[in-house]
Amino acid sequence: MRFIKFDICNFYPSITEVLLDKAISFAKQHTNVTDNEIRTIKHARKSLLFNNGTEWVKKNTDNELFDVTMGSFDGAEICELVGLYLLHKLQPVLDLKNTGLYRDDGLAALKSQSARRLDRVRKDIIQVFKSEGLDITCEANLIITDFLDVTLDLSTGKYSPYRKPDI
Repeated sequence: MRFIKFDICNFYPSITEVLLDKAISFAKQHTNVTDNEIRTIKHARKSLLFNNGTEWVKKNTDNELFDVTMGSFDGAEICELVGLYLLHKLQPVLDLKNTGLYRDDGLAALKSQSARRLDRVRKDIIQVFKSEGLDITCEANLIITDFLDVTLDLSTGKYSPYRKPDI
């Protein structure tokens, strides 16, 4: 087995209204989502921020008030909804039984393949995210990796706590 690890760059602020709409449409295929719930979700995306009396405006967007805020339960739920949609989009590339996504961090375990094939999978993963307007970092062909707060070692089958070095 080999790991492929990926991290979505600036995930919360990179979630656009279009991407959220796609995630909601995906969710509607699996559960009942009412129009009122969609209006509530969209209304909660309206975010105002002021600095020294000046309104902060989000760049590169059609809807300047749309934002997925970090540090809130609501923002985390939107992140999880979009994450489920992204996992669905990864289905042609990865076996989802061995793939996980927690907010902006993803990890997949693949049966050992050539380095060339694993690099092709890495590029395909990057393309899936890019098609949704998201940038990621992605590492492939890993035997040992740190994921969230755990170090995983495929060669020994062991895992241990992991803490980021103090910066």
